[in-house]
Amino acid sequence: MSDKDDNVTRLPTSEVEGYDDLLEFDADEFLREWQEADRAAVEILRDALPEVVATAVPAEHLRPAAESIRGGLKEWPYRHLAAAAGWRGRPPADDEILWTQAAGALIAMNGESGLGTHEESALMTLQHADWAGAVIGLARAGVGARAWPEDLFSYADRCPEIEGSYDPDDREPVEQGFELIVPVWEAVGALDEHRRLTPLGHWGLPRALAWAWEGSLDEG
Repeated sequence: MSDKDDNVTRLPTSEVEGYDDLLEFDADEFLREWQEADRAAVEILRDALPEVVATAVPAEHLRPAAESIRGGLKEWPYRHLAAAAGWRGRPPADDEILWTQAAGALIAMNGESGLGTHEESALMTLQHADWAGAVIGLARAGVGARAWPEDLFSYADRCPEIEGSYDPDDREPVEQGFELIVPVWEAVGALDEHRRLTPLGHWGLPRALAWAWEGSLDEG
């Protein structure tokens, strides 16, 4: 993203110093900066979406989604989500934990997903600002809002909490990353078959991001 003068929090992008050449960068300092970026991103989500923080768990949607995840662990994409979430052996018994970790697994990348290096690289090009901007915009648009890759890009580009705007060359790689996550979010029930936000996705996608960034939307 290019710079703007808005007085808003700056989240790291691929322009972070040393991102492209870790061999010339202090790895411990980079880790500290990234952990701070995680904390800042969770705070932005929490401050931007108070109505989501206050939303009750949509239990009638959560239970069947959790059952589908548990029942499909040998199939795409659930087996990849289990690997990326870092599950070993049995998945979490609690439905909320299970679903949140499944929806956020390919953002957290706590383990090798098995998707392939090209796909993992495409997902990992997406930075805090991309994910936060897209999910904040989608949640604000509300249940039924479109969530195709081009929509997620537009939400991220217009998000007032995120400093900067995309350069023309940014669009293709960002949309490629979103193209990989959209069918996953559809599979876990965050989006419907028309790629529109569901009540479960409205409640859960911000929480999935917070979990991926080692935080919680519900704990300020």
